[in-house]
Amino acid sequence: MTIDMLWSELAIATLREDNHPLLVRAGYMRGREYLFLGQRTLAKIARVLPEGQALERCGVAYIAAGDDFVAESASGDEVLARGTNYAALAAKAVGVAQAPAVPDPEGDLQPEEFHTPGVKTIAQIADFTGLPATSQMKSLVMLRDNQPLLILLRGDHQLSSAKLPGARQAEAEEIRNWFGADPGSLGPVGVRGIKIIADEALHGRRNMIAGANRTDYHLRNVTPGRDFTAEFADVRQVVAGDSSITDGGPLHFSRVSLLDTPERILSAAAEQNRDADGLILPAAIAPFTVIVTPVHPERLAAAREIYQRLLTAGHDALLDDRDARPGVKFKDADLIGFPYRINVGKKLAEGLVEVIERRSRKSADVPVSEISIPR
Repeated sequence: MTIDMLWSELAIATLREDNHPLLVRAGYMRGREYLFLGQRTLAKIARVLPEGQALERCGVAYIAAGDDFVAESASGDEVLARGTNYAALAAKAVGVAQAPAVPDPEGDLQPEEFHTPGVKTIAQIADFTGLPATSQMKSLVMLRDNQPLLILLRGDHQLSSAKLPGARQAEAEEIRNWFGADPGSLGPVGVRGIKIIADEALHGRRNMIAGANRTDYHLRNVTPGRDFTAEFADVRQVVAGDSSITDGGPLHFSRVSLLDTPERILSAAAEQNRDADGLILPAAIAPFTVIVTPVHPERLAAAREIYQRLLTAGHDALLDDRDARPGVKFKDADLIGFPYRINVGKKLAEGLVEVIERRSRKSADVPVSEISIPR
């Protein structure tokens, strides 16, 4: 059983204003709501996804980033880190940290406490000591499985929450109870009964600055492995200036969209498959593969016969039965991105219709009895 798909009955509404996003102008959505065309396309994407090479069939050029698939997008809400033969979401990526701004002091120096009144942040300590953030250890207290963790990072680095799943930052009162000092004065020396995790960028460092676990005091000459014991792990976010773990070349960063839902895949497909006139969606996900367009009202009956023949043959077709100017119909078809358009016009008297491929813009006059639309 086939169901007639007539433009006049489907409430398809396109917009002409260029200030709207393309999917809005093409009638796929309004705001965050997906309309008929959008819902139909999302359903098609959902059917395609279990198949092999699904993203290619959706017309999306993608990047494999570990277990994730992403597409480059200026409006993407994720950041991708890429090196030679390496790609990962920045939150999960691993990189080789650039060298500290100044070398560590030489010698087997012993930790030495010094007064830092009102000095709490890495930037304040750098101003106070004249030593850059790369010479400091940043201490973060996290709670995971109801157990406190002391996380150590190089002063210019940030924790990646994706690398410490299930953890939350401890509250100031919890920190005071465990360490006996305010946040901003914490460090690893003398800590007992709390697991310490030091980022790999601190491996091999020596004679650094850290909190003294005494409010308004810090220690200089703190060396990991000598002055405290820690488990080393990669827990930081990669940053510009880091090198790739594959060949030591620079990591490059770009905005991407995660291709984890039909909605995101549709957005990526729309961004990658378009021209000045609208969308150019592949047949696998276009709301309809072919639109039959009577150029003049007197051709509607003949167009309907062609349309019904396409349905019988199993094609996903739409009939533009509107009483509108040909130019309006053509512009709407281009805007929405139907892969093929069949124009039923004056040449019908010769038994011919015009078949137009949206992507290539190629057109051909084809006998009605020989209409063939690729699936």
